[in-house]
Amino acid sequence: MTTSTSETSDMMFRRIGGAPQLALRNIDDLACVLELDEALWAVTGIAIDALRTDRQFLDFIDDDHNGVIRADEVKRAVAWFLANIRPGSTPALGSPDLCIDSINVSTPEGAALRAAANVVLRNLGIPDSPTLNLAQIRDDDGILSNACCNGDGVITPGCFTGDCRDIAGVPEDPHLAEIVGHIMKITGSCKDLTGEEGINREILDSFCAGAEKYIAWYEAPANQPELLRPYAEETANFSAMVEKLQDPIDRYFLHCAALEFLPELSRPVPANDETGDASPAASVRDLLEKLPVATPRPDRILDFSAPLNPLYETELRTFAAHPAMAEFLSGNKLSEAMWHRLSASLAAYREWKNSEPDKAFEAVETATLKQWLADGSLEELRRRIEEDLTVATELTAYHSLLKLTLYQQYLLEFLNNYVSLSELFNPRGSSMLQTGKLVMDGRHYTFATPIRNLAEHKRIATMSDICVLYIEATTGKTGNLKTMTLAVAVTSGNIRNLFIGKHGIFFAADGSVWDARIIDLIQQPVSISEALKMPFFRFGEFIARQADRFFSTKSTEVQKTLEKNITTGAIIPPPVAAPKPQTPAVSGSMMLMGGGIGIAAIGSAVAFIIKSLQNISVLNVLTILFGIILVFGGPMVVISLVKLYRRNISRFLEANACAVNRPMRLSRKMGKVFTFAPPLPRAGLIKEDLVDLFRKPGVSKGVRFFQIVFLLLAVAAAALCWLLPVL
Repeated sequence: MTTSTSETSDMMFRRIGGAPQLALRNIDDLACVLELDEALWAVTGIAIDALRTDRQFLDFIDDDHNGVIRADEVKRAVAWFLANIRPGSTPALGSPDLCIDSINVSTPEGAALRAAANVVLRNLGIPDSPTLNLAQIRDDDGILSNACCNGDGVITPGCFTGDCRDIAGVPEDPHLAEIVGHIMKITGSCKDLTGEEGINREILDSFCAGAEKYIAWYEAPANQPELLRPYAEETANFSAMVEKLQDPIDRYFLHCAALEFLPELSRPVPANDETGDASPAASVRDLLEKLPVATPRPDRILDFSAPLNPLYETELRTFAAHPAMAEFLSGNKLSEAMWHRLSASLAAYREWKNSEPDKAFEAVETATLKQWLADGSLEELRRRIEEDLTVATELTAYHSLLKLTLYQQYLLEFLNNYVSLSELFNPRGSSMLQTGKLVMDGRHYTFATPIRNLAEHKRIATMSDICVLYIEATTGKTGNLKTMTLAVAVTSGNIRNLFIGKHGIFFAADGSVWDARIIDLIQQPVSISEALKMPFFRFGEFIARQADRFFSTKSTEVQKTLEKNITTGAIIPPPVAAPKPQTPAVSGSMMLMGGGIGIAAIGSAVAFIIKSLQNISVLNVLTILFGIILVFGGPMVVISLVKLYRRNISRFLEANACAVNRPMRLSRKMGKVFTFAPPLPRAGLIKEDLVDLFRKPGVSKGVRFFQIVFLLLAVAAAALCWLLPVL
């Protein structure tokens, strides 16, 4: 259970939207978050996608990574931050620069953070810097560019040639760099954290074991010369010749043994076709490859002086002339028994040759390998690998160091958008809850949030009594467009010029610019002036609709009648005979008398109208007009004013999956924070309307002024004549 607020005397609250909220100003106020009951927080849960700030910072707070930041996760984040800040220190909250001395080294985790900070500073080449910047911590290339000291246990040739800084104090050593290069070629390599190729402990162990095995194999003939070097220096050459002729000679002696069962094998080879024509060269070669090296003999002797198969003749005679063949030939003849004896003498050598551990070691002289093993070069490489691995324990706190720096920069601001919503109503800046700024209808709309389900959002946002525009925003090149849907609050001004389909532009918080279009809206009053004017607009729209409907109906009737007459072909009556001319009945005197009567009638009518108006009281006229306004506009104005008073910013936030504790009323002044028309810049303003430049020259301004004055005097005189009898 958290401590009651009444028991904590150092907490300060401010009223925001009609609800008291905790004032968070410095690091001392952060401890109050741990004590304040969650029921007194402004928000107890919010989706990460609804916040505009560093995403990695939000991921650190969302420790269960479910996409929603709850109050318990916020408390754990605050507690962790305070535990790793040295008591009495004053970290620069909101700043990306972390003071190294502000880390609390009295705890194991704090000590690890300090060690990690030291490694980062050394790897960046600024070991004496008192601060560490967020950008520096995120500079993975800079931190890990020291391939010798990044904790991955991989060393590269650059570790010994000055390509990376030497943290361990070992001087440059091109000899070790050369050894690492050879090991990579022979045994293989692996990438370190910088992406460079190098070797690790496993590769070095494999190389050492392989080198020792190769050296033992290589020195075996010298240790067992009778067995593995029966022909001294000629053993390798003689064995290669025997190995090449092994199969042809074995097949020859097999043919010799087969003569006892197939005597016809000794006859000459017949021609390829019945006509006796010479066979093509390719066919002859194919045939020779199938024949033995010489004509088989029943005594199983290979006579090198006899005719030999042309395909093997040169190699056979060279083989017979080799000095090592002297003990196996009788003259120029090799018996089958001697052939088997010769093969057996080379069996051990050939077995040794085929057991070569890894031919890749042939790239390095055996003496060089023995020197590397003996002079401690390989052990020095092993020591350097172990030194690199010791840094790993310090760099394991690297992400915690990044977390601490992010908390210092963003935690206080986040709490003022979560525990308290003071940042949301700050006219001097933008809140994490605001995605960007919509520019439309000559105004800025700064309270915009991304949404996923328009219908669900609209269902809840309707209860907020706030006018909401639903915007479809797009950006990017054709074929690679990015789209998002926004809910934008309209909190001041009017909505007379806002309609579905209207276009504008949206400036996102990251600086990107999006095309914006209204796809839906919740129509609500946004200001008192609009609430007062709305009844007249609605009444005018009603009259206009009725008039339009009346004239449309009459126009349709006339059109139908005309079409009917044209279709049926109306019969034109015969022309009437012209009347006979008569003498005019009206003379000039009669016209004068009639005109006088007409003027008298008009005068009587005017006198009647004036007398009737004199009997009408001004108060009655005003009462009738006020009654008409009250009947038509009164209920609408009252409802609009009530809705304006009841505007609830909490419902708007809750429509976007925010868990808001208390309702917060959106006042008229607060509304001007989120929707406003920017002022004109201070510059010269041409007072003349541009339209006046296209008008034809007319009367001068002085003449027009006297005309207006005369008209006003005439109206005033008429009103005075009307009111004098009444008064």
